[in-house]
Amino acid sequence: MSVKIPFHVIPHEITPGDTFYSLAKHYNTTVDAICLANPEIDPNFLQVGQNIYIPLSNPTAIAHIRGGPLRPQIQGVVTFYKGQGGTWVCVEVKGLPPYKRAANGQNPIGPHGFHIHEFGSCEVGDPENPFQGAGGHWNPTNQPHGNHAGDLPVLFSNNGYARMCFFTNAFTPDDVIGKAVIIHENPDDYRTQPAGNAGKRLACGIITNVNPFEVS
Repeated sequence: MSVKIPFHVIPHEITPGDTFYSLAKHYNTTVDAICLANPEIDPNFLQVGQNIYIPLSNPTAIAHIRGGPLRPQIQGVVTFYKGQGGTWVCVEVKGLPPYKRAANGQNPIGPHGFHIHEFGSCEVGDPENPFQGAGGHWNPTNQPHGNHAGDLPVLFSNNGYARMCFFTNAFTPDDVIGKAVIIHENPDDYRTQPAGNAGKRLACGIITNVNPFEVS
């Protein structure tokens, strides 16, 4: 069975010493892929400050996100790519709820807390408080909240749609296989212990290994 992977590119500003070969090694991609993404760039005459695009290679791990009973419209994909010294994480999701400002002592709905949780379970359980089987934030080094390995940037909804890529040196893709990704109702304040006061769990996806022979 073929696994459909979103195509992601990230921008890179040329610095002294950069070559397409060194960039391919750094971003775990290929020289040919960088050339194809930048047809107007001569790789023999790179200039410091020049902006190019880096296509990310096939991911090592993936999570297919599905909304629970509190927001069944959510669906999306999170991909994890090996990079030099860490991991590129890319997320694309749709069906997020409309933003609602804080009022009457209630937290705002969105931007949405986004975390890796310790257990690979997306069983709904209590429909009023779903996905509790995923456990707490993944925190292998016993850090305070805000510095958990599983603490990720919040998701900003654009009429229900969010997309971003970011780099983290907190884990490799292999480290998170078998864990779960959770999207929360409220923002993560990155202060409140132990979970940032991010509210109820709207969507969940289990992180699995990607077989490179099944990627399309």
